[in-house]
Amino acid sequence: MTTGRYLLRRTAWTLFVAYLILSATFFVFAFTPDPNQQGPQFGMSREEAEEFKSQYAAAHNYDEPLADRYVEWMTAYATLEFGYSYVRDRPVSAVLGESIPVTLAYLVPALLFSLVGGVLLGLLAAMFRGGPLDWVVSGGAYVGMGVPAFVAAVLVTLLAGEYAGVASIIQWSAERSALSAANLPALVVPAVVVALNLSAVMVRYARAESLEYLPAEFVKTLRANGARTRDVARHVLKNASVPLFSVAVSELLTVLFVSVIVVEVVFGIPGFGRLAFVAIEERDIGVILATTFVPVAVGLGGNLLQDIVYAVLDPRIETE
Repeated sequence: MTTGRYLLRRTAWTLFVAYLILSATFFVFAFTPDPNQQGPQFGMSREEAEEFKSQYAAAHNYDEPLADRYVEWMTAYATLEFGYSYVRDRPVSAVLGESIPVTLAYLVPALLFSLVGGVLLGLLAAMFRGGPLDWVVSGGAYVGMGVPAFVAAVLVTLLAGEYAGVASIIQWSAERSALSAANLPALVVPAVVVALNLSAVMVRYARAESLEYLPAEFVKTLRANGARTRDVARHVLKNASVPLFSVAVSELLTVLFVSVIVVEVVFGIPGFGRLAFVAIEERDIGVILATTFVPVAVGLGGNLLQDIVYAVLDPRIETE
């Protein structure tokens, strides 16, 4: 199978899975009573309740045929139109447009640091296996993976407030613009907390994959020819990059979304994670569906990206 056919097949499969998920979500939503429709009926007379249900159904298109609603649903989500938030009295896409940039403001630096720093530390730990550096890096990685995100968030907050005396600086201010200069220091602590978890994951896998290649013949040949440790490490990393990337994508996505929700709830940051959490509390159906769809879409996109990178880095995919 050629690389082009492989990528075309994987892309088609990703789109098909996305279609199935959207369809399943629609039918679950269509056949489940809307809590915002049921709740206000308590205390109403039968006539008032029926009138309210009719008005609510008309406002939310519940009175349309199921097939028409299904087509509208699929078309809307395919064009990233997520409906209307009646709790916030705004389009859901506008709500997401405000929260996602806030999350990305601290998430992108944390992700870049985790990928680069975690891989390098894991590689160094493998190159000097059994030495002091390996013990320190491996121990730190196990601690980073073992400490829950909410515990790390609370500890960092206490350290910043009690010992560093910068609690007022790193505190989020809802009175200022989300991405104003005054709120940027408040994004540093969440970035550190997320980076700790993600770096620990990357260190673990980078070390394990590097150790798989250190006994290889090409490494023995390089060392026999007097290659420097830096050159050996570069060749090991090149060969370990394919399996490392494949394993890391799924693990990073899992840790990422959990950490984002926990960190933003703890620090009160109005990002995507806190939006998803608050939407559940407020029973904001439109936002709940959108904040569920976005991680699924990112996960599917990440898996597709993994397949693309795998096909580019490993030419053997053409014959498999």
